[in-house]
Amino acid sequence: MKLPDREQQELDEVERRLAEDDPKLAAKLNRSAPRVPRRTLVVAGVLLLYVAGLVVMMVGVTLSSVVLIVLGAGVVFGVFAWFAVRIWRKRRG
Repeated sequence: MKLPDREQQELDEVERRLAEDDPKLAAKLNRSAPRVPRRTLVVAGVLLLYVAGLVVMMVGVTLSSVVLIVLGAGVVFGVFAWFAVRIWRKRRG
């Protein structure tokens, strides 16, 4: 969103004064936060889902709940299937 000219001038003036008064702080504020690659986020999410499936399966075994065991196993199998499909598509195309 673009600021009106007057507000932009005031903001530029504040930035200039900050840079003069405290150059280290101004440099820190101007530095953008490092971005995490999308691929890393996807892999972390899939691994988290896999671990959650294992936990659900272990809770199902502890509670002797067939529903939880099947649900956890389904999640774990789904993660493996997802990876297999991705690898298959990559090699094919």
